[in-house]
Amino acid sequence: MAVMDVLQQGRRLVPASRIPAMVEKRVDKAWASESFRASAEAHMEYVLGCTPRAADVPDVAHGFAVKTALRAWLRWHPSTVIHQRVEGIEILTQRDQSRPTVLSFMHHNHYDGMFHSLKEAGADLTVLALAGMTERGAPAYLRQHARIIARGARMIPAGTGTQAVIDALQPGVTLAIASDVPGHTQVEFLGRQVRGSIGAARVAMATDSPVVLVTAVRDSPDSHHLQLHPPLDPRDYTDPESLLSDILRIHGEAVLAWPEAFDMPRSRFGSLDNDWRPRLS
Repeated sequence: MAVMDVLQQGRRLVPASRIPAMVEKRVDKAWASESFRASAEAHMEYVLGCTPRAADVPDVAHGFAVKTALRAWLRWHPSTVIHQRVEGIEILTQRDQSRPTVLSFMHHNHYDGMFHSLKEAGADLTVLALAGMTERGAPAYLRQHARIIARGARMIPAGTGTQAVIDALQPGVTLAIASDVPGHTQVEFLGRQVRGSIGAARVAMATDSPVVLVTAVRDSPDSHHLQLHPPLDPRDYTDPESLLSDILRIHGEAVLAWPEAFDMPRSRFGSLDNDWRPRLS
């Protein structure tokens, strides 16, 4: 077994109650490194740099570093992330069963534990997941990530093609698809022009599937909940681009309110060019 895999799995041995204080201490120590600070600030600049919160980047960067480390540790203690409070579950449980539903999510907060939380609340889910996560050769952290997802949803591998996704969207099925993945469509996210994937919007229109968004909402420094939003009906849109625009607008509002919880934002969308930084002129 690779050394890194051993170290990752060893995180199970640290009591969950000790992890927040330990992470804070480690991040505080690492904060003395200019390169560590610059990396955290670069991620938050990517999120906030084209928004009215651009001046907050130095203040939220430390919180981003802490949240990133917490996510890496707590995935080895699933009970800490799979019981998130859910608001609006009736949007899924009382939906029109004659139509499929696309559940749009972002890599925000403890998104892997989101699926079991929704299952506990009464939702039956399938998720379009990264291919290869469960294979023996995958890194230990990725296999653990997949185990948490599998507690709450059936998984079908991404990369199987649009038709396979369309085939999966049968009446009554709720298929979760991430909306912050790189693609080839120029879109706006938090004021920045990026390249995103139009796949979810396209299959929603092709299958007449309402799109329900789930976002993470911070209630206090120590608590949060999952919020389900009223469905976006593809019948109300003229094309997938306009539907995607609304999806990213709503998700953007949630990320803007809690930017620290966005997981590695610079990896989430494709750049239009080699310069990801905001245009100041």
